[in-house]
Amino acid sequence: MGKKEKKPSKVLPYIQSIPEIILYQIVSKLILSGLVFLLKLLLQWSVYKTGKASVSSGDFFFLFTNPYGWLAILTTLLILGVYFAFDINIIVNYAGEKVKERPAVLWKIILESMAEAARFFTPGGILVLLYVTLITPIIGMGYSISLTDNLYIPNFISSIIRENPVYNVLFIISEILMIGVGIFGMFTIHGMIIDHVPAITSFGRSCKMVFRNFWKIAGNLLMFALKFFLIAFGIALVFEIIPVACLVLSGGAAGPFPFFYESSVIAVTIVLYLTMLGTMALFMPLLVMKLTQLYYRFSEDEPVTFTTTPIMHFKYMVLTLILLYLATLSASVYIYNNFDRIFPIEVSSNIIGHRGAGNDAGENTVGGILKAKEIGCYGTEIDIQRTSDGYYVLNHDANFKRVAGDSRKPSDMTLEEIKSLTLKSAPDEKVPTIEEALDAAGKEIILFIELKGDTADYKMADDMVALLKARDAVDNCVLISLKYNLVEYIEDKYPEINTGYLAFITLGDVGALKCDYLGLEEETATTGMIITAHSSGHKVMVWTPNGEASQRTFLLSDADAIITDNASNAKEMEETLKERTLFERLADSLLDGKWNIWTLFR
Repeated sequence: MGKKEKKPSKVLPYIQSIPEIILYQIVSKLILSGLVFLLKLLLQWSVYKTGKASVSSGDFFFLFTNPYGWLAILTTLLILGVYFAFDINIIVNYAGEKVKERPAVLWKIILESMAEAARFFTPGGILVLLYVTLITPIIGMGYSISLTDNLYIPNFISSIIRENPVYNVLFIISEILMIGVGIFGMFTIHGMIIDHVPAITSFGRSCKMVFRNFWKIAGNLLMFALKFFLIAFGIALVFEIIPVACLVLSGGAAGPFPFFYESSVIAVTIVLYLTMLGTMALFMPLLVMKLTQLYYRFSEDEPVTFTTTPIMHFKYMVLTLILLYLATLSASVYIYNNFDRIFPIEVSSNIIGHRGAGNDAGENTVGGILKAKEIGCYGTEIDIQRTSDGYYVLNHDANFKRVAGDSRKPSDMTLEEIKSLTLKSAPDEKVPTIEEALDAAGKEIILFIELKGDTADYKMADDMVALLKARDAVDNCVLISLKYNLVEYIEDKYPEINTGYLAFITLGDVGALKCDYLGLEEETATTGMIITAHSSGHKVMVWTPNGEASQRTFLLSDADAIITDNASNAKEMEETLKERTLFERLADSLLDGKWNIWTLFR
C-alpha cells in the first residue's frame, strides 16, 4: 500500500511569506518616501506658481483657474497613484508570483507595480483609485492606502447628517451601496493588475465572480481572519509570559519591589504594543494574498494553493524576533529610569466650548457662554451673522429652522423679528446679539467669534474689529472663519487682531498661512502638522473632538486647544488625566489612548 499523500498546509505558506513581506514593506516604504518627497516638492512648487503659498478647504477654487493649479491637481493624483502602487500593487504582484510558483524577485515586482499604477489613470481607473483612497477608509471595509487610511467624515458634517432624518437615511443608503460595491468589486484590482483588464470590465467580472461564489468566498475569508487572529493572539500570549510572570512575582504596586513591578508593567505594555503593531501591519498584506489565491481559484475554476518551500531565512527571522524581544525587556529598565521625561503627565491643551458650552447649555446663547465660564473653559466659540437691519446675532446654520423652527435666514430678518423667536434648546432665552455675548464673556473667558454664513464679508470683519476696539476686547477675542480670504484680510488690515483659520484639508506651505490660530479638523491634526504649525508661529486648535478617546488624545497632544461639544466631559477628562496610572500613561502615548483597557471599566 502506497504512502498517503500529505495534505498541503493552508497556514504554513502564509507564515513562510512573512519574512519576504517584511522585506518588501521596508524596501517599498523607503522608495515610496523618496518618490512622495519629490512629488510633494512639485506640488508645493505648483501651488507657489499660482501665486499662493498653500491650498486648504477654504481656499482651493483658484486651482481650477490656473494651469499650475491643474498641475497641482495632477500631482496630487500621482501621489495617490504612487501610494496605490506601493501599498497594494506590490502585494498583489507578489501573491500572484507565489500562486504561480514563480520566484518573487523584489526589484522586478517593484518595477511592475509602478508601471501598472498607470492603469488607474483612465476614467474607470480613477474611479477605482478614488474609491480606495476616499470611500474605503470612510466605510471601514476593503483595500485602503496608508496615506488616507485614517480618513473619515469631519464631525461638523457628520453632525448635520445625524440631525437631519432625510440626510441620515440617504447617508445610510449610500453607505450600504458603497459597501455592496466594495464587496462585489473585491477582485477588480486583481483583474486590472494580474490580467490587465480595463477597470470597468474588471469590476463587471468581479461582480459575477462574487455573485456565483459568494458563500464560498465569505467562508474562506472568515476562516482566514479567524485563524490569523487566533495565531496572533497565541503569539502575543507567548511573548507576554515572561513580563506577566515578572509582574505577578513583583507583588503588585504595594509590594516590596516597586522598581520590579513598574518595570514589569512597562514590559507588558511595550510587548503588547509591538505585537499589536506587527499584527495590524501584516493583516492587510496577508489578506491580499488570500484574495489573490481566491481570484485565481474562481477565475480559473480550479483549486489553487500556495506552495510550501523551506525558507532558510525564516529561522533568522525567528532569531531576530527573539533578540528584539530580549532588547524590549531590557529597554523597560531604561524607560523606567526616564519615565517622566519620555511620558510626561502634563495636560497642555486648553478647552474651548463649541457654540457656547456645547451640549451643556443652549447653542449660541448667553446661557451657553456663562456655562462655559462655570465649567472652567479657557474659551468659548460662537457664530455670528448679520441681520437685514445691520445688527449681528448668534446663529450657526443658514437659517433658524433647526434651532427655532423658522426657515428664514438671519439676513432676511430684522433684529426685532429674530428676538421674537423661541429657541428649542433654551426656551427661556432669546437669540443674543454680539454685544450681549461680549458682555457675558467679560474678561474671564476668551471669545472665539466665527464670521459665518452669507454675510461673512469684509464689512462684517470691519464692524467686528471696530466693536472689539470700542469695547477694549481685542485681547479677549479671536476672529475666526472657514473663509481664508476673510482671515487674510483681517491679518493684512488689522494685524493687532487675533485671528483663526478653520481648515480640514491643508496642502503646501502651511507656515505661510496668515493667521494666529490654525484650526484643524481631527483627522488633519496629526503630530507632524501640529509641529509644522508651531514651527511657523501658529497656535493650533483642534475641532471638534467629542468622544472620550479623541478628547484624551488631543488633550495630551501638543495642540494649544480643543473645541468640543462636550466641554464638561473634557474638563472631567482633564482632571482624570492628571491622576493616570503608570499603565495608562504608557497606553496614552503608545496606543494613542484608543486601546486603553482601563477606560472600559470606569
